[in-house]
Amino acid sequence: MGKRKWSNKEIEEFRKRNGKFAYYNKEDANLFVPKTLGFGWTLNWANPLSWLFILLIFGIIIFRRLIK
Repeated sequence: MGKRKWSNKEIEEFRKRNGKFAYYNKEDANLFVPKTLGFGWTLNWANPLSWLFILLIFGIIIFRRLIK
């Protein structure tokens, strides 16, 4: 079964069944998913691009610290 983008309703149902702390769903192709509480978005940690995104952010922070 290939990955597909899940709807917000499907994401809510997944969270009810599997917990709300971190969103980790290998079947969902979404990189960003709505947060459970409040405004904003969180990452789907099963998506490899989320790890690349975090590494990029940390890389920029470290690079900026090194050039000062």
